Amino acid sequence: MKILVSGFSPFAGFSENITQKLVMGLPDLINGNEIHKTILDVTYQTAFELLDKRIEELSPDIVIATGMAASRKFISIEKIAVNINNSNTADNAGILKKDSIIIHGAETALTATLEYPKSVYFMDIVDTSYSAGTYICNDIFYRLLEKSTKRAYPFISFIHFPSATNISYEKQLSTFIDILSCL
Repeated sequence: MKILVSGFSPFAGFSENITQKLVMGLPDLINGNEIHKTILDVTYQTAFELLDKRIEELSPDIVIATGMAASRKFISIEKIAVNINNSNTADNAGILKKDSIIIHGAETALTATLEYPKSVYFMDIVDTSYSAGTYICNDIFYRLLEKSTKRAYPFISFIHFPSATNISYEKQLSTFIDILSCL
């Protein structure tokens, strides 16, 4: 099975984005599954396009997009993406979106299509989240899910990771590998 995992470059004054480090720290093979990695810039205009292009190139079975939610205390497996962008933070291209519909005429909210085994939710630093926010993480998550309603597409998941000041990089990487080992 092929799994495509994406992370993001630094944004909004952060010197690093833990997802970039986590994604690049993953082994290329986990339990016989190929792990393909890509790092996206934090921009509304290019992030989804680049990820979708990688999906077209690789034809993965699963796509797990990741993002940094610096203040969270758990690794958050997101369940819902909403059809709105609304942030006080501009993207890396300087674009600020307020109360902006992502895809006009599309559903208000969509749910992740990848279901993890229950054992994942018993990991000590993993939790379920029902809000991927309304910034670029949610934008990509929503666009992936919306595209999956229109055509054959991989199973989709989004995971938010806290900063390394809340949970060490090593602990998060080990847990991420454990999550991927369950697939």
